[in-house]
Amino acid sequence: MQILIDGKDISDFVTVSSCIHEDRVSGRSDALSISFNDDTDSETNWRDWNLDKGTEIEVRTDQFRSGIMYVSRITAADGRFDVRAQAVRNQAKDESTQSYEDVSFYELLQEGARELALTLETYNLTDYTYESVVRLKQNWLGFLHGRCLLEGAGIKIYDKKLIVFDEKSFENMSPVKTIMAEDFACQPEFATSDDVVREIRNRYQAENLIDTTVQSEISYGKRIETEIACTSVGESIRFSKNMMWAANRNEYRGSGVITGCELSSGVTVNLDGPAFGAFAGLNFVERVITDMVNDSQKIYMRKPIEGDY
Repeated sequence: MQILIDGKDISDFVTVSSCIHEDRVSGRSDALSISFNDDTDSETNWRDWNLDKGTEIEVRTDQFRSGIMYVSRITAADGRFDVRAQAVRNQAKDESTQSYEDVSFYELLQEGARELALTLETYNLTDYTYESVVRLKQNWLGFLHGRCLLEGAGIKIYDKKLIVFDEKSFENMSPVKTIMAEDFACQPEFATSDDVVREIRNRYQAENLIDTTVQSEISYGKRIETEIACTSVGESIRFSKNMMWAANRNEYRGSGVITGCELSSGVTVNLDGPAFGAFAGLNFVERVITDMVNDSQKIYMRKPIEGDY
């Protein structure tokens, strides 16, 4: 394992007892938690690093790379030194208010990436234009996550990059790995959701009242009413369908631990074998917790849902 702090390799000077990386496509920042043995008698103990919040840290193995992250918390106790890091700087949490007229989806993403000091990468997106958008007392990451939910897009922040992609199309990409029942280190868990939606009615007062209803094919779901800001019937229907898809996408979900550190969030895997029952087949990986010390990953996945979304 290689550990870089502000680009300097400190691997030979530390003993790592735990190193966990959490990778997700939910609009939240990735996180890194690493524990070093705190040997105060050593000439190279942690106090010599002058480590501070905001310091760049990166962890690499033969299979895995955390990307550059930023120290957000430091703890020294019980013979260990713990470091917590995130994929964005703390300034990403700054809140502000701004309104936009005749602005495109890409323009919002580009401005957000600049404010977050990230490079923008996009995949399979449609560049919709909005007559009016308001960011009200929000930080940029939260605002972009909300906008991406309305457009069915996923967000991933990795190695100083803001990656935004059409999540529905990524759900149906070719799997990067086939997983059999015996590949799991212990019995995987699968569940169906008890919080699905069959109908969304959106009512929003623009220049005129916009009132639309969309339905899913899940007959046992609930009906909800929303007030999503929109300027046309078409926009209301598009937003409502994407919100319904976001609510129902976890209808079939599972998790389990596998050996190796090769997977990342945002890819698909194929669950192969009768042991998986209705959960077999293509699954989208939305979250990965990588244990670099024990060379294993806990993956959280969902089976793509069908219907007019």
